[in-house]
Amino acid sequence: MKRQKRDRLERAHSRGYQACLSGRTRELFPYQSLDARSHWLGGWRKAMEDRSVI
Repeated sequence: MKRQKRDRLERAHSRGYQACLSGRTRELFPYQSLDARSHWLGGWRKAMEDRSVI
């Protein structure tokens, strides 16, 4: 995978994580591409797991 594409997907994951922490629902994902959407949702789910541990 190219670095540029990986960086974009990592950014989508990070933004999903931050969106969850700020209280956004997972239906409000801002991405149209399937790869970016799945990474965003992955970040959102990771934040939910981290919030439940606290």
